[in-house]
Amino acid sequence: MEQDLTQAMKRLGFTANESRAYVALLRKHPATGYEMATASGVPRSAIYNVLRSLERQGLVNVVQEKPARYIPVPPDRLFNLLESRFARNLAEVRARIETLAQTQDEVPTWTVQGYEQMLDESRRLIGNARRVVMASLWQREAVALQESLVSAVEGGAELVLFSFTPLPEGLCTQLSYGIAEAELETYWSHRLILIVDHEHVLMGGAENTEDNRVVVSREEPLLEVARSNLVLDITLYGERTDTDTTGAVQLLTVPLAPVEKLLATSLAAPDPASDTKALP
Repeated sequence: MEQDLTQAMKRLGFTANESRAYVALLRKHPATGYEMATASGVPRSAIYNVLRSLERQGLVNVVQEKPARYIPVPPDRLFNLLESRFARNLAEVRARIETLAQTQDEVPTWTVQGYEQMLDESRRLIGNARRVVMASLWQREAVALQESLVSAVEGGAELVLFSFTPLPEGLCTQLSYGIAEAELETYWSHRLILIVDHEHVLMGGAENTEDNRVVVSREEPLLEVARSNLVLDITLYGERTDTDTTGAVQLLTVPLAPVEKLLATSLAAPDPASDTKALP
């Protein structure tokens, strides 16, 4: 147990000697530096520097002089000190990360590795949605992201989900074939495509492994690839199930050129060559 406590304190930022000295003092106090060195295994040449460090940190107090005897702070005070230290460090790390993260806006594409990290990034993107969230995903990932998806809808975003597998109920527009995941896993690995506000796309693997990788991007060519993939799947779904998917397709194609309109105009326009009079 004492070894576990020492290891835990090291993870909180204490040195090995500080951890061993404090644990020894908890076990028996008050104690002199000599007694603590003997009980903790900290070298006598180092014990007093260790005690001064613990005293500066507020973890031990001197209760007697000549020879000095030390006592540990009560556990509740120790916890308060650790919480305060952690809060300060966290605030400093947050400030520095936010400063550095300002440069991330200049990076249009990046990679996220790890299944849980992929889910966290998906939740972050969905949480920032203002207008529309569209995704092609499997049941497992839909369940994992359900809370974020519901929050996006409650915040006013439109939601369109496509899946070959069943999807949780109550998530707005759902286009699902309802194939059991176990059956589909025989042929395919889990994949995820997520488009948010036509500004960000996340796409790649969704395998529950530490080396799972997805790409996150603001680049239009990658967004267009993701949209095209979703349009194809949704259009085929509509044909196979005799379902009207016009609304979903229109949401996906809003940023694209109005090809149908341009074609109609082009086909209706007279052919200039037909007005050319034949030469004698």
